[in-house]
Amino acid sequence: MKKGVKAAVIAIVAVVVVAAAALLVLPRLAPESPLAKVLPKPLAGAPRKGPAQQPQEQFAVPVAVFVAGSGPARETLLLYGSVFARREVGIFSSVTGKIKDLRVEAGDAVARGQLLAVIDRDQAGLKFADAEVTSTIAGVVKSVLTEIGSTVSPAAPLFQVVDVQTVEVAVNVPEKRLGRLREGLPAEIAVLSYPGRSFYGAVSRLSPALDPVSRTLEARIRVDNPSQALKPGMFAEARILLRQEAQIVRIPLAALVDRNEGQVAFVVQEGRAREVAVKTAFLQEDTAAVESGVNAGDRVVVVGQQNLNDGDEVTIAEEKK
Repeated sequence: MKKGVKAAVIAIVAVVVVAAAALLVLPRLAPESPLAKVLPKPLAGAPRKGPAQQPQEQFAVPVAVFVAGSGPARETLLLYGSVFARREVGIFSSVTGKIKDLRVEAGDAVARGQLLAVIDRDQAGLKFADAEVTSTIAGVVKSVLTEIGSTVSPAAPLFQVVDVQTVEVAVNVPEKRLGRLREGLPAEIAVLSYPGRSFYGAVSRLSPALDPVSRTLEARIRVDNPSQALKPGMFAEARILLRQEAQIVRIPLAALVDRNEGQVAFVVQEGRAREVAVKTAFLQEDTAAVESGVNAGDRVVVVGQQNLNDGDEVTIAEEKK
């Protein structure tokens, strides 16, 4: 390329660069210049704040609240099991022979030592005095396992007698709840046969070992049963009392929000949601008994709390007590 042509090209490039710089810089230095007015707005300098760039208006979040109350509360362990007689014995004959007479039927109440049956001990060509079969405990005849004329021996029981003045409810306790359980804890028993009626007893004994399959421990609840309303074999619902408070703050479980650092709740104060750390004493059905964090009379958010942050403006759409 000839030197003259090369110099001309360089001069043209320099003019273009200078012109482009002028188009970019001049509008910034002189926004009111004619050039700035005819250039597209993106090149006319930094964009001005318009309505779309104004800070968005914050709206109050509608929530439902529950007014925390204070009163007595109980922590109970709900378990299911069956009713058993405290004592059940088989009554045997001490001799071989035939039943000559039966003195009782199933369901009869008997005293200890009461005559239940008479056995004819006679054998071919031999005469023996009759033998008597008596009850070894006081209770109720659960079943009669023989009949008149039957041959009996000491190998098989003739009667089953149960003591139902006191019964036991057997329940299986999950392994994770064993730390709270001990003998002597009071329990409330309900059965399907008597809707609305409760029977009261206490934990009387705990099995020494867990069932390796179910990972549960059998516990027995002893219940006085003078009316004999509770029958062996009944299905029972047992509520073992673990803890009782005369006065404690209670809030719905729905008010609790899980955080990495623990559970919190939101209390409405002066139109804003305030996050508070909550320490629960125990849970009972759909209620939490609270040791700290919420006071009686506080308005605790129960609907809308999952999306709240501390300090958010709120409006109460519903209030419950």
